[in-house]
Formats: sequence, C-alpha cells, structure tokens
Amino acid sequence: MLSTVMDKYYIPNRLNWIDWAKTIAITLVVLGHIPQERGSFLVSYIVQFHMPLFFFISGYLTKKESFCKKTLKKYINSLIIPYFIYNAIFYPFWFVRYLYENTNIVILDCIRPIIGVFLAQNTTPYSTPLYGVTWFLIALFTMKIIFAACSNLKYRNYIFLFLSIICSIAYIYNEFYRVTTDLVPVGIIKCLPFFVLGFVSKETNVITPLPKNNYLIIGLTCFAVSIFAFTFLRWNNNIPLYGLCFGAISISAIGVVICICKLLDSIHFPLITNLSIGTMVIMGLHGIIITTFNFLFSILCNIEKGITYSWYIAILLAIFYVLILYPLIIIFKNKYSFMLGKSIH
Repeated sequence: MLSTVMDKYYIPNRLNWIDWAKTIAITLVVLGHIPQERGSFLVSYIVQFHMPLFFFISGYLTKKESFCKKTLKKYINSLIIPYFIYNAIFYPFWFVRYLYENTNIVILDCIRPIIGVFLAQNTTPYSTPLYGVTWFLIALFTMKIIFAACSNLKYRNYIFLFLSIICSIAYIYNEFYRVTTDLVPVGIIKCLPFFVLGFVSKETNVITPLPKNNYLIIGLTCFAVSIFAFTFLRWNNNIPLYGLCFGAISISAIGVVICICKLLDSIHFPLITNLSIGTMVIMGLHGIIITTFNFLFSILCNIEKGITYSWYIAILLAIFYVLILYPLIIIFKNKYSFMLGKSIH
C-alpha cells in the first residue's frame, strides 16, 4: 500500500535503491564525524566502512568514458570548483573560530590554511588543512581521471586490479606506520579499491534483483560477518589480519547497505531523492554544522573541554544535521545547481 501511494514521487531514470544508499551513506559519514564517547563501538565500526561505502556508490555510478578535454572539463566543474567553493565558505568560519581561540593573531597562521586548500589539504611547513572533509572531492577527481585515462586500454581491468592491490597494501601499511596522515593520499589508497569494486559491480551487473527474503538473509549474514570481523579486529594488532578484517568489514557492511536499500527500493520519497541529489552539499557543509552545534551545546551544558555524545544521541543528531541542510539542497537544486556538483535537468 505504501509503495503504491509513493509511486507518484517516482522519477524516471533514477535508481531508487541508489538514492537510498547515498542517503544512508552520507548520514553515516555525518554520524562518524560527531564526537562520541571514547571507545564507542558504534563510531569505531562506522568509520571503518562509511567512506568505502560512499566511494563504492561513486564507482557504481561512474560511466565508462574516454579521457579528453570534455571529460576533464566536466570533472573540474563537478568536483574541483565545488572543492574551492566549499573551502571558501568555510574560511570565514575558520577565521572567526581562530580569533575566538587565540589572543594574538599571527598573519602566517591565517595564510597557511589558504595555501593548504591549493595543496589539497596537505600539511607542510607553509600550509595546514583548512576544511579537511573536502578531501573526498580531490580523491574522487583523481579516481575518475584515472578511470577515464584507462578506459580504452586493452588491459584496463588488470590495471584496475593492480592499482587496487597496491592501494590496499599501502593503506594497511600506513595504518600501522603512519607514513602520512594527509587526508587525500590516505583517502585514495583506502577508497580506490572500493571505487573499483563499485565500477566492476555495475559493469558485470552483479547486483541483480532478488526475492526480498534473499536480501534479508544475505543482509543478516553480511551484518554478522562485519560485526565478527570488527570485533576480531579490535583484539588484534597484526598487519595481515588487519588487512583481512578491514576488507571483510567494509565489503560485508556495503553488502548490508545494498540489501537494506534493495528492500526499500519500492518506496519512493522525495526527501530521499533530494538528499541523494544533495550529498555533496551535506558532505561540504556538515563540518560547519557539527562544529557550530558542538560549540553551542558546550556553552549550554557548561562543558569546557570537548563535548561527546552517547551513541543514540549521536544518531539523532546525525539525522537532525542532515535534515537541517535539506532546505539548502532544494534552493541549490532549483537555482544554484553547481553547488551540487552537477546540473539538474
């Protein structure tokens, strides 16, 4: 009955289960950035897979196309320009916070974050990250350019496999020895294998329609595997085991989300569709929202040091923060579609 009522909200040529997946993924990203009680099982579990999930979806939605001037221009318009816009929006916020936290203003300190924007949020003697959450735009741009450049090569699939293996090894090694903590390179080596996995899943049509009972069984199985692997991961400090557990957690958790979204596929909500369209807005602005409300709550609760939340409050706040940005998504959708990273037709 519900699906029949909501059919009037169906938008042709959109994958409704993908809209659900993008909405869930971006909500998990927001939840993972909300400060929770130390050692929180929930946030530790979520941060293992929320960005791999996001990049899996991005890979799934990436079309096969050749590298050319038109392709480069498209990705610059949809990823690089928003990267600079969201950092420009964040800088006044950063500057006000800097004035509040420091009695003596150092001009170089005010310039370093600006240089950091042009250096992809990397830390150098002359730069610091300004708005770290925007790393995903540079990482996604890099992955899409790599895919476009390799799309017509004879051994394309072997190249993708090789890159995935190299990135996986590099990420696991870096997790133990911290060769770099810069967000873009770490994000690329962590998430490129899942971008490849999403792309291959679409190319091979591996995510096929199944009876709902099958999705329920597969989803519960994947959830059990991911929880077991995560619990095992927390007890171990071994590089090979870490790699196996990280892969098991992320892939099985992605499987859980896919099964949930397939079960929800017949339910169409304009809210979900628009949140899916506006994931870049949420990704680009949720850091400001979280920091602002943390500051306000700290004042109201008279908490001098960093505020933290219990897991259930964090979930409610994540949903609240996503919904706060919904009106802005509608405005951008109707008038300023470049803020969404694409034109809406």
